[in-house]
Amino acid sequence: MKIKTLSGYFTLVQKMILYNLRIIFANKFIWFLTGAIVFYLGLSVIYVLSNEISKMEDLYGVFLFSGVLLVFYPSVFGIQNDQDARTIEILFGIPDYRYKVWLVRIVLIFVIAALIMVVFTFLSNILIIRFNYIEVTIQVMLPVIFLGMMAFMFSTLIRNGNGTAVVMMIFGLFFMILQEPLRRSQWNVFLNPFNPPYDISETTWAIITLKNRIILMTGSVIFLLAALLNLQKREKFM
Repeated sequence: MKIKTLSGYFTLVQKMILYNLRIIFANKFIWFLTGAIVFYLGLSVIYVLSNEISKMEDLYGVFLFSGVLLVFYPSVFGIQNDQDARTIEILFGIPDYRYKVWLVRIVLIFVIAALIMVVFTFLSNILIIRFNYIEVTIQVMLPVIFLGMMAFMFSTLIRNGNGTAVVMMIFGLFFMILQEPLRRSQWNVFLNPFNPPYDISETTWAIITLKNRIILMTGSVIFLLAALLNLQKREKFM
């Protein structure tokens, strides 16, 4: 009896994952995926053909932008796609809606992005310059997850993909403007751990980087919880 129950549970999880994968890869996501691949391959070819040895600090920016492209569309337009497809009413009818549907979907989004980033970093490790591609992938995914969770939270507040995209672009521009003034700060969202300032010791930079990553992880959790809480307000989405 327990085996049948466990088997049924895994079957349900499998169907849920496949269903959400179809949703994630639907509509315009393929264009963002293509854009990330083209952007990565384009700069990688330039680095390979150039005589100069590429620096890790340059590759980090390539990986970060590619990762943001991968999570942008599903994080920003996911809620609107459910509304347009008239599936959001069905989803709200499922008990524990936020845990059984959107939590699975948002996790899948970042798992897919992380797997693709592993491929990108591995190829760069082979073709351009040697580095620990697993460590680099983790360092890249932390700000990507932070921005993706922020976009997800705003999408539950604005409930319009285009409006959320505009808000995220404004925030992205704001973070980029502050990147140089906050270069040595733990509050820099785009902090590059592989590009330490010349007048800061390695130990100090390691502490700043660690604090920055803790802030990003904490912010990601807060954004996720806020988004899931917003999704419980059924009347706002109907």
